[in-house]
Amino acid sequence: MKNLMISKQILLNTIIIYFVFWSSNFFAQNYQITYEVKFKPKKESDSLVKEYMVLKIIKGQSIFYNVNKEKIDSLVRKNNFKAVYTINSSLLRLQVSKSLSKDYSTIGITFNQFKYWYKEKNPKYYDLKKYGPFKEYTTNEAFTDFGQRKWHLLYTADIPINDGPYIFSGLPGLVIKAESIDGDYSFEAVEIKKLTDSLLLTENKENIKKDKLMKNIGDFIKDPASHRINFKNDFGDSFTYEFGGARDTSYNKTNEIIKKVLQDFNNYPDKNIPVITF
Repeated sequence: MKNLMISKQILLNTIIIYFVFWSSNFFAQNYQITYEVKFKPKKESDSLVKEYMVLKIIKGQSIFYNVNKEKIDSLVRKNNFKAVYTINSSLLRLQVSKSLSKDYSTIGITFNQFKYWYKEKNPKYYDLKKYGPFKEYTTNEAFTDFGQRKWHLLYTADIPINDGPYIFSGLPGLVIKAESIDGDYSFEAVEIKKLTDSLLLTENKENIKKDKLMKNIGDFIKDPASHRINFKNDFGDSFTYEFGGARDTSYNKTNEIIKKVLQDFNNYPDKNIPVITF
């Protein structure tokens, strides 16, 4: 009996040591993972669009962003407008900020040219089990429900990071593929590299509740031209529309423009939050 108790204690100590080692290794590693994102912008069409997004992880903080949008913004800041013409504009303009020791993400979207950040709890995962090799990694699979969609995820403990694309965080390993069961969205890792950067990432703070933002965007979509609208293109040029109180030519034309924008991209990863780009 005494030997059994000693064996249990040794096992417990081994588990604790492994966890401490894994955790310290996780926080010491800085990574950049590029994901290929395939999605259907329009509910009415099966046509897929491909964009690339990056998950950058530095010292337990991470940021997930659209590669082309980041490139364009950087060029505009440098007044290199000629180079902007060579980059395709992106639809999926959202960012996700995380502190990996916390159980939530902070999602940023630009609505009417204001940057809003709202908190989103980490999804709850179920049906976790072994999957097998995917690319060169040993993987497990899991499922979750988020944004009125069911998602299938592959993650690997070969890379000691409990993070992944979009809001998929908290699994014991890096999520290397996440796809919605309906086939509308797929995030797949295409490049994984270690970073030597030590510059801390900014953890963005919530400035609006999700239900409030949903209501604001919902009210806007019902009758866009009855609101003040700030149009801004990729070059930084902007135009502000002011509702004059009358359903005149300007009002009708503005509603037509916004209606077309909404038709071009009306199938969002989280069906509750429209990502409006204008």
